[in-house]
Order: sequence, then C-alpha cells, then structure tokens
Amino acid sequence: MAALEREVEEYDDFVLLDLEEEYSRLPYKTKAAYALFDSDFYVKADDDIYLRPDRLSLLLAKERTHTQTYIGCMKKGPVFTDPKLKWYEPQSFLLGSEYFLHAYGPIYALSADVVASLVALRNNSFRMFNNEDVTIGSWMLAMNVNHENTHALCEPECTASSIAVWDIPKCSGLCHPEVKMLELHQRKECTGGPTEAAETDDE
Repeated sequence: MAALEREVEEYDDFVLLDLEEEYSRLPYKTKAAYALFDSDFYVKADDDIYLRPDRLSLLLAKERTHTQTYIGCMKKGPVFTDPKLKWYEPQSFLLGSEYFLHAYGPIYALSADVVASLVALRNNSFRMFNNEDVTIGSWMLAMNVNHENTHALCEPECTASSIAVWDIPKCSGLCHPEVKMLELHQRKECTGGPTEAAETDDE
C-alpha cells in the first residue's frame, strides 16, 4: 500500500475507493465510481487483460438510441452445480440449468442511466450470486437495458480491431499476466494498427 500511495502521489493514476477488497464486493465498485465521476459509461476492467483504451473510447462514443446499455462479450452456458468447481453457484436452484445472457466478467460497460438506476436502490436489495458476472447480468435482466454484444472485448489474440485481449476460454484474463502482458505489449500487432471502433453483434 505504501508503494501504491507513492505512485498515486507522483502520477495521480489510481483512485483508491473506501471498499472492502473482496470478490463479492466487486459490483459495488461501479456504484462507488458513479459517486466520484460524471461519465456517459462506467467500465469495469480487470488488471490481467490487455486493453486498448483508444479503441474502447471509440466503442463507448458510438451513437446509440438506447440510453440504458450493457456492453460486453456476451455468453450463456450451463450453471455450475458441482461444489468442487471454481465457479460453483450455491444458488443454482434459482437459475435453472442454463445461465441467462450476460457479459464475461473481465470487462464490461454500463451506461450512466443504468448505473444511476442501480445507485437509486439500497445495497441490501440486490441479490448477489457467487460469480460477479452473473450478479451483474441478473441485475440487467431486471432492467430495460439493451445488451450490446461486442466480441472485440474478448479476443484471444491482438487483431486490427481487438479492444481487450485475454486467454478466453482457458482463463478469465491472461493465464500468466506477469509474463504475457509484457510480451503482448512488445508486439506490433498489439500496440500499433488502426484505432477503429469495433463492430457489435447485438443479440
């Protein structure tokens, strides 16, 4: 923490939130960010993905007719009911055999109108599932949001339009980020190329 505080003092590149740092509290970081910043979109991005902020900015700046928008690389799949598995869901009896459409957890974006609606509700009124991406997805089901499916947010390799690169589906991020992040940053196909908005595949 001392090293982080020195970096913040020198570069002003992090905002420290007064929240408990635990997996189940991740959705509340978005609500905390809303209180600090006035923005059109709020993005949650893990630190173990390779991100192109320039292309992300263009994606978020696109004209949209729907003010309540949920952007991510969308997925469905079987609910994990085996307690031995990492993504086991203790409340699987509420979900049935298959998850509803929701974004992969490493990166997703919520429009300001969506976050404003979440902020208006009391924290203890939300149901929390074992997996953050499922929790956010369930909240989106309760709202009249537009699900914007963008595969550029979950590319396994750098491309001319990739926004976020990570080792999907093997890991929820880069499998060895301390090595892979530096490796990707040295590749021309990751750092160069055009800055262009990604195509979306609405579902």
